[in-house]
Amino acid sequence: MKNIVNLLNKTEEVIASSLLILTSVLVFVQVVLRYQFNYSLAWSEELARLMIAWFIFLGASMAVKENAHVNMDAAFILLKGKAKIAVGILIDLINIAFCALVVFAGINMVKAAMAINSTATSIDLPLWIFYASVPVGVALMLIRYLFKLKDKIILLAAGEPDAADEKGAS
Repeated sequence: MKNIVNLLNKTEEVIASSLLILTSVLVFVQVVLRYQFNYSLAWSEELARLMIAWFIFLGASMAVKENAHVNMDAAFILLKGKAKIAVGILIDLINIAFCALVVFAGINMVKAAMAINSTATSIDLPLWIFYASVPVGVALMLIRYLFKLKDKIILLAAGEPDAADEKGAS
């Protein structure tokens, strides 16, 4: 299981980093061409949008792993021990439900785009490739939240309230 998680981590990092670098280079080249040579690549903006969409949703999954999403933790900070773990479990369950809903809606969005066979204007790629970033990225977030939930349940069952404060249990 740990090997699968490590593979997921590495794959996300490599793909997200590559997308960010490629998008930055593409936009830089487009700016130079436009302002220095009065020439524009017709397809660059659409391709950049595609790569940014995928980068954002892969980055959101990576943020779950790092516990880097914005949250309201004022009350959570005041909690200690098992109460902190229990609230963390509740928060994870809410996040899992939300992610499941978004994955379901995203899959329907991709199916609809596939059904009408719509394509991007200048790069002639099917739009479902753009839209697929939503269910794929949020499904990865869902997997991350499930792992976090499992860890918290184990921590709560072990009855180590001090470990919750050290680990953050959030």
